[in-house]
Amino acid sequence: MAVNELFDAAMTLPVLPFTFLALAVVVYWLLVMVAGTVLERPAVDVAGLRSAVGLGGLPASLVATLLIGLAWVASLLATAALVDGPADDPPGRAASVGIVLGALALAWAGSAMLAVPIRRALRPGPRRDPAALVGRVCVVRSAQVGPDHGEAEVTGADGSPVVIEVRQAGSDELRPGSTALIHDYDADHRVFWVTAFEPQLGTNL
Repeated sequence: MAVNELFDAAMTLPVLPFTFLALAVVVYWLLVMVAGTVLERPAVDVAGLRSAVGLGGLPASLVATLLIGLAWVASLLATAALVDGPADDPPGRAASVGIVLGALALAWAGSAMLAVPIRRALRPGPRRDPAALVGRVCVVRSAQVGPDHGEAEVTGADGSPVVIEVRQAGSDELRPGSTALIHDYDADHRVFWVTAFEPQLGTNL
């Protein structure tokens, strides 16, 4: 099927409304990329409609993108199959209604199927408790660690490195690469208190 035939079908009823909606979706996502907008999962689905049709737990803009995109593709292919060329008449009223209903049904079915892996991908991971890092050994990354500044790296419970803000009340010389023991967490300021530590000896310096 030639590109010009697809274009002609896209500008023919009943595809034309879906074409304009698809263009609006493209413009929206371009604005999102330019403005750096971050989509958030809505706290409550509008009237529970999305949950009722198997599309709950997804941002409204993403649901609209899936529905419009799949409906546009389905209606475009169906119309292109009925219209051989620009000289042919567009589908009749009955055929147009059938194409629209079929496209919407396929769009819903396809969106519901895609919603499962997308919902899984958007699901937030388990919340980490910073206090769980107390007792671990970290490696200093900043030039030095004092009572009001300092940065270190520690291995989290899942084995991934975590960069944390650290402080010390003493005068230990903590330089980049030095190891320190995390002995307390200040939840109000979100910083960890450390002291110099020698892993080979297992004791504080």
